[in-house]
Amino acid sequence: MDNRNDGLWQGGPWEQPSPAFPAPPAVRIPSAARVSRRPVLRLRKKRRRWPWFLGLAALIGLLCLSVVLLDRYFSVRPFIRVPFPSTGEDWHYEQREEHSTEPPSIARAGTGTGVTVSLLPSQGKALDYIQIYEYALPSVVSIESEDDNGYSAGTGVVLTQDGYIITNAHVVAGARAVSVLLPSNRTVPASLVGFDAAEDLAVLKVDAAGLVPARFGDSNTLRIGEPVAALGDSLGYRATFTDGIVSALDREVKVEGITMSLIQTTAAINYGKSGGPLLNQYGQVVGINTIKIVTEDGSAEGLGFAIPSRRVKYVADHLIAGEEIKAGIFGFMVSTAREEGGGFMLRSVERGSDAWTKGLRSGDILLEANGMPITGLETLTRLKLGLGAGDTVTLTCLRDGEKFTVDVELVEP
Repeated sequence: MDNRNDGLWQGGPWEQPSPAFPAPPAVRIPSAARVSRRPVLRLRKKRRRWPWFLGLAALIGLLCLSVVLLDRYFSVRPFIRVPFPSTGEDWHYEQREEHSTEPPSIARAGTGTGVTVSLLPSQGKALDYIQIYEYALPSVVSIESEDDNGYSAGTGVVLTQDGYIITNAHVVAGARAVSVLLPSNRTVPASLVGFDAAEDLAVLKVDAAGLVPARFGDSNTLRIGEPVAALGDSLGYRATFTDGIVSALDREVKVEGITMSLIQTTAAINYGKSGGPLLNQYGQVVGINTIKIVTEDGSAEGLGFAIPSRRVKYVADHLIAGEEIKAGIFGFMVSTAREEGGGFMLRSVERGSDAWTKGLRSGDILLEANGMPITGLETLTRLKLGLGAGDTVTLTCLRDGEKFTVDVELVEP
């Protein structure tokens, strides 16, 4: 019963005395002698009883259909399935399914506009999670793509006030129409600035003004254990905010035959969150969420990955400029063991590489790169995030007790 005290409950119309009704008319019942004793057979339509297992099968089929529809609609980087190994077995990464790597067939926006992504230092006091959410929310958009299989949904991050947006390439791959839901709840069509399936990044452009650009931080300053948060449209629930920590850096994950160096996080990254920001404790974007790993038995949890902001800047700047993105390597192999006096020894140098041409040889000790001391292999990995084939790195090396400096150009793998 409702306990409202709104004037109807106490003294309401349904508590008034019932009006008097006239007595019902008498019904004459025939005497027993006039009632037929013969039983009357009434034909009933026999109900067909379905076996219980058919109902169960129908329910399972409905659930499977729902999963398929959700998988089609909510776009996520084809997540990686990891079979659960027995003791002594190595982890084996297996692609769950293949997704289109073709750019969307939508209108193209102009390039060469001079727009770039800036990585800002972390300043001021660290924010709590409520402040991080409120700080970042105005710079996050929802993205819907339409292709031959239906619709898919993802997330994007605003780069400029006039409508440059970055997201994952797989969110819009193969689409024939892409629309963006802005923080103002206005939906606008998007055009394509640039697309790179290997980097899993795409830049879109919408006709808008007064948007709030996200503030990007430097992923190279992240530390394992640092609090982070992921923001995006999980399973269609707009602006879902999940928290976690940085659980690993420079994690090499092979996706669709391409090895990516990613940030690993415990923050939940679910369907629809692809292309959304990974935020540090200052509300800055330090990564773009891209994939998650699951095990066949469902036991794995908290294995989400994001593209570091250093790589996001490099790719976005090149896409907006209309320039080709080419992965680059140094052309040498480095020992994993640190030398007693500091630095790391070159194990081998690839003949024909610029490093070989400039005189580097196996046995040389690598001390610095672009003026930064090499404290581990991650130094070179993180440096390479902002570089590509054709870019030059200044290396300081040691040979026979003497230091020397050489400029080495990265080459294509």
